[in-house]
Amino acid sequence: MIFQNNINSITFGKESYHLNSAMEQWCRDNIGQGRWVSGRLTTWEGMEPNLWVIESMFGNTTFMFKEDKDYFWFVLRWS
Repeated sequence: MIFQNNINSITFGKESYHLNSAMEQWCRDNIGQGRWVSGRLTTWEGMEPNLWVIESMFGNTTFMFKEDKDYFWFVLRWS
């Protein structure tokens, strides 16, 4: 688990890459709108209406969440 610039985030290694689609669908079903981004967020400014985002590099995937509660639910489910 990584906290970065007050953005709730969790990074999964290459061994979990095959779960990306299932984790993304879980986010859509349980949290709401989100999307893929290029690079890690430093602020949620300009990201509305997205509540979560995903970025991936070299097989390592980071999920970032706007709300603490959504982050904690995701961590409980997927980590």
